Amino acid sequence: MKPYYLSIRSDLQEEQALYAEELRKNDWEYLKASSELFLTHAYSHLFKPSPAGYEVFGDTDYKIKYSQFYLNLAVGLELLLKSILLKKGVKINLGPDRTIQFSHIIRKHLNKIFPKLGKTMLEEIRDTLKLINLRRNNIAHCSKRSRESYAHEYRFSYITLYIYEEFSPEYNLELKSLLLESISRSKVTTGADFKPLRITPRSLR
Repeated sequence: MKPYYLSIRSDLQEEQALYAEELRKNDWEYLKASSELFLTHAYSHLFKPSPAGYEVFGDTDYKIKYSQFYLNLAVGLELLLKSILLKKGVKINLGPDRTIQFSHIIRKHLNKIFPKLGKTMLEEIRDTLKLINLRRNNIAHCSKRSRESYAHEYRFSYITLYIYEEFSPEYNLELKSLLLESISRSKVTTGADFKPLRITPRSLR
């Protein structure tokens, strides 16, 4: 009789084989659906009140809301950008056990995703995504608190909505509503709180 459980090594080998399977162009919809789950989870946590009595490194609100927000936002955006690249026919597997990382997409592939945007607008998007990724890494590896501002929330939600609507033939209405709510509640002053982009999400045109 075959043992139900052989060893952790056999499970490891099975997982490695699964991870090594090359993602192909028609997998883009699966990655997009996964990205929507993470992004929806990110903004649901951002708007959720923190439960009393749960405190980590001195700030209840930050740990519950913002750590979950940035972890899920960065993963969601990484999957969304990977789905766009797959749809465009760009291979995202780098070898037998890895796909391109969020940081690599930001550095090397944004011009493939936004071929018609000028250098200044592309740099604005790149810097915004770099900050999101850095905060995700900071929380995951160091648990240090970052400086928050309503202008940051506005910019992150604005850029996420722009990317999502530009490349999504069908919208997730819950996610779109959460992004618009975040943009609306931030109440930034254009020209004072940040230098405005010349790009605009479809919902705000």
